[in-house]
Amino acid sequence: MWKVLGVETVIPAIAGVWKERMLELSKKRKDGKRFQEMISKAEVRYIFDPAKEVSTFVVNLPEKYGHEDLDFLKTFVNNIYKSISYPVVEYDGVAQLYTVIFTTEKEEDGYAFRRKHRKEILDIMERSAQELKKEKE
Repeated sequence: MWKVLGVETVIPAIAGVWKERMLELSKKRKDGKRFQEMISKAEVRYIFDPAKEVSTFVVNLPEKYGHEDLDFLKTFVNNIYKSISYPVVEYDGVAQLYTVIFTTEKEEDGYAFRRKHRKEILDIMERSAQELKKEKE
């Protein structure tokens, strides 16, 4: 069974459990309010790399946060990890490798772009096909 920050969970719920536990563990800490405000606005995703057996938490924050805020988060999370007596990620009683990525960059949705520009793309493809047809003739 998987455990995240001491709480048993299943893989689809790992990101949510990590976020909830980090909010709980930050309550009585200096700058805890700042941390809670930032994490509550973040989207947390969990990715497991089975080849390297590494758990990754991707914490995507709103773009308004800068490098100083990301450094604050890194330091704050590392201090929490140092203070707990159990693994961050555990499977069947064995501590797992993990990493946390803090970012404010939004991933570009290629599908949404193609859907938005579908007509233009089809027009370009049709013109290209017609030009190739003319060259062959």
